[in-house]
Amino acid sequence: MADIYTVDFTAGNVTLTAAQFRSAMTFIPSNLSTTRVLTLPAVKRALFFVHNTDASDSITVTKGSTTVSVPAGNLAALYTDGTTNGLAGAVFAAAGAADPSPYDVPLSYAGGPPASSEVIGRVVACRDIAFAANFAGSNGYIGTNPTGSFVISVQDDGVTIGTITISTLGAFTFATTGGTAKTVAAGSRLEFVAPAADATAADIAATLEGTVS
Repeated sequence: MADIYTVDFTAGNVTLTAAQFRSAMTFIPSNLSTTRVLTLPAVKRALFFVHNTDASDSITVTKGSTTVSVPAGNLAALYTDGTTNGLAGAVFAAAGAADPSPYDVPLSYAGGPPASSEVIGRVVACRDIAFAANFAGSNGYIGTNPTGSFVISVQDDGVTIGTITISTLGAFTFATTGGTAKTVAAGSRLEFVAPAADATAADIAATLEGTVS
């Protein structure tokens, strides 16, 4: 129970067996290349730790429908109560790591439709911001759906770092360039740029979930 178990994510997401879960107090990753999911078995544990020692990618700890995101360089103190979704705990900055405090970035565009390539939102970062791969945790709303797929470019000082795609049914899909985590430096200009003009898209709002980097 005092051991450290290295979870190898080379092949993708990992589901721990009951024996693996019981074998260690602390779980650390190896070979993270993007945000990965660590699924826990139906085992009751009073306390265990997930220390994400990776430099850039997050780990999503999952039990049933409950998830806990552990950003790069951070430490989660967790427990399971033996029920299907019974996972709880807290995430902390490990020694020398970034503060995982929330730092969300909003987009709000009233009216519309936007003109072709119009900047529909702009935020200047006052501290370094970390975004998980594919802007995990982000959400959006549109008042009037577009007539075609509406792809908003998310730009960091003019360079595209991801997209927000709104379907004709109003569904939002968030993606980062290359499907990797992104960091925006303090003082950078984050802009949301509309695609070619759409006949109907209007009243757009979205929030990118980020943390202090």
